[in-house]
Amino acid sequence: MSRHSVFFKLNILFMIALVATLLAGASFMTHIAKKERTDLLFKGRMILHEYRVTRQYPLELLEELRLAHIDGAEKEKVLRESSGELNQMQGLSKRGKVLRYRGHLYLYIANHRYNLLLKDTRTYREHFFVLFLVMFGTIILLVTMYMLLRKTLVPLKTLQKDIERYGEGALTQYAFSEKKDEISQVSDAFYRSVSRIQRLSDSRTLFIRNLFHELNTPVTKGKILTELVDEPKTKAMLDVIFSRLASLLKELAQVEQITSENYVLSKKEVRIMDLIDEAKDLLYLEEAIPTNVTDQTLLADFASMSMVFKNLIDNALKYGKNLEIIYAHESLSFVSEGEALTGDFGAYLEPFSDKKRSGTSGFGLGLYIVREVLNLHNMGIEYRYDQGKNRFTINFKNIL
Repeated sequence: MSRHSVFFKLNILFMIALVATLLAGASFMTHIAKKERTDLLFKGRMILHEYRVTRQYPLELLEELRLAHIDGAEKEKVLRESSGELNQMQGLSKRGKVLRYRGHLYLYIANHRYNLLLKDTRTYREHFFVLFLVMFGTIILLVTMYMLLRKTLVPLKTLQKDIERYGEGALTQYAFSEKKDEISQVSDAFYRSVSRIQRLSDSRTLFIRNLFHELNTPVTKGKILTELVDEPKTKAMLDVIFSRLASLLKELAQVEQITSENYVLSKKEVRIMDLIDEAKDLLYLEEAIPTNVTDQTLLADFASMSMVFKNLIDNALKYGKNLEIIYAHESLSFVSEGEALTGDFGAYLEPFSDKKRSGTSGFGLGLYIVREVLNLHNMGIEYRYDQGKNRFTINFKNIL
């Protein structure tokens, strides 16, 4: 258990309270034991005073003080088997010895005038009954409060797991609590938010799918009709327009798929060369791309990582020439000759970036998709311009 955990701190607090209670009880027991011995010595002094005056054992006073005079064989047995400590009786020149035997306290006074053994008729446990009762009640209260607090905090673990599952897109079932404590209220607030977000996500998904369907149909028909136009300039212009619209829809579909909360990576060991070949197929490229990649593998989701490779290859071919793909330790670089990017590279990673170069097709979504996919894989992308070449480098830590 982590030392930063609430449960760890609760356990420490309970242990401190329990130890403090036991120490306090032990201290009170010591104090009561001393007080009982002192009281017994004081009672013995009263008995001796009455004996000096009357020359008889004051039976009524003994009964009132809950003492008993012990003599004979029982006296010998008590003196032989008991344990005790010597105490000086104030006001007397004699010494009295307090003994403890079979749960009772005894006062033994022996000199040339007296040989007296007095027994406290109360058991040793009776002296501590109230203290034991208070201690027992306090410990029961502490244990009860501890168990109630732990029971109250247990839903925190369930809530933590559900939050982690929600972050992973795996939270499909949850239950609201009927309790009114603060933790239950926080849990219910979280589940209500999850429910609202899920409804919004479902509505968004349905809207986007309908939108793509409605937009893709006229674009496809427009491209077909473009082939029927005889005038070359008009045909070329319409072809550019509908091609750009089709490209936009395709990139938007990619963004929607990658950024969707329902998208779950299916990571497995894949060959980097297979990702390059898949990207070439997506771009309808037939010519070979120079590379030093051989049999290196990568732990990744094949479908989404193929889009990363496709977009980086497409970007290099659009804005440069002589593309090379260079593998190094824990990195893969897409290097091409061309003009350097201007300004902050981070701006190019935003959707519909205004840093897009003029005179080329595209809508600034390629590098944004690259960044989003690499973020899902806990990887990163860097840009560097050196000796007339643009170098886009994927940094990853899970090369096998």
